[in-house]
Amino acid sequence: MPTMRRGGGPFRPTSIAMRAVVAPAVPFLGKAALSRALERHLGSPSAVETFLAEALEDAALDELPEGREAFEAFVRDTVLSKLLPLLRLQEVHEFVRRTIGGEENLHPAPIRRLGSLGSPITPAARPDERPRVVVVEPDPLRRIEIARALVRDGFDVEVVARPAEVLHVEPFHALVMALDVEGQRVAAALAEQGTRAGLVSYDDASSRESVRRTIHDWPSDRVSLVPRGAPTSVLCARVRIVLT
Repeated sequence: MPTMRRGGGPFRPTSIAMRAVVAPAVPFLGKAALSRALERHLGSPSAVETFLAEALEDAALDELPEGREAFEAFVRDTVLSKLLPLLRLQEVHEFVRRTIGGEENLHPAPIRRLGSLGSPITPAARPDERPRVVVVEPDPLRRIEIARALVRDGFDVEVVARPAEVLHVEPFHALVMALDVEGQRVAAALAEQGTRAGLVSYDDASSRESVRRTIHDWPSDRVSLVPRGAPTSVLCARVRIVLT
């Protein structure tokens, strides 16, 4: 069952559960989001720098606009016009979504439609909106084992070796990560940025107090603990819990 806070008030509802609430406004990421999106298509940071320098020259600008409206106009009117000959239509839509659309790195699209009632949408029910799970696991064999189990369960999965990599992955709905020293730092960074993802972590007797504090600060009540080395079936079940 999801872990509850001790001695605190009620948890804030998470948008993943979609309890008929309006999702918070999408943060304005600016240059960071634009650079990541460009690198996906151009292949390297140096190519991104060259592309942006040319785009700024075309727009008669010395640097990227700071304000949201000016930045979006620059991306829409200058960047996209230079990218269109290089990308397929689907890639153009994806680029827009990653830079000026309604989605960004920590706040993926809700699994359930806003305002809907009833049970959550499962991966099998909506294959085009499968929940995305990020798994942090340093052991290569364990990474493969967990990823295969989650994929069989109908999730989109990305596995990384270190917690710090979580801050650079694509949008996700749930995170499986040990709350060691680095994991706690990453969890704190995600919490500060208002992540709406569910969290599955491991019960560690040697650091329960620090784990408790980290869970207490997590922005939602979608948190669950499992024993370290728990069977993948248990892990998958807990992932489903934090997504409901």
